[in-house]
Amino acid sequence: MADFIHPRVKAVIAQDRGILESFGIQVIRAEDGVCEVTADVPVHLVNAAGFGHGSIAYSVMDTACAYAIGSLEVRGVTVNGSVTYVRGARSEDKLRGHVEVISRSRRMATLRGEVFIEGGEGPQLAAHGSFVFQLIEIRT
Repeated sequence: MADFIHPRVKAVIAQDRGILESFGIQVIRAEDGVCEVTADVPVHLVNAAGFGHGSIAYSVMDTACAYAIGSLEVRGVTVNGSVTYVRGARSEDKLRGHVEVISRSRRMATLRGEVFIEGGEGPQLAAHGSFVFQLIEIRT
């Protein structure tokens, strides 16, 4: 993990190992309401058309949202996510996701995200979305 990951987010990442491994997600940065991740398109999630299933881009952004919120020392759960798919990714593609908190109240946060396909032609937009998270108290 990079040094740009908030300590509270590191603790959540440790608990999310199964999710991260299922989608091949690695956290690069999670601080100040921003999260950047990378992901390889898992072969087991490639559909009959030869493209990575849309759940990959959704999960990349949704997971990054949770860590962006966590970097503000609060936790949240998704109550709405809307994604527009622009370009399909193939199994050999590397994805890069970027999410940021754009507004926050005491109980809710709104985030915006993008997923890019990294390649020789430079990054190409694969999907973009907006998410609403309900902020929750952590009970121990």
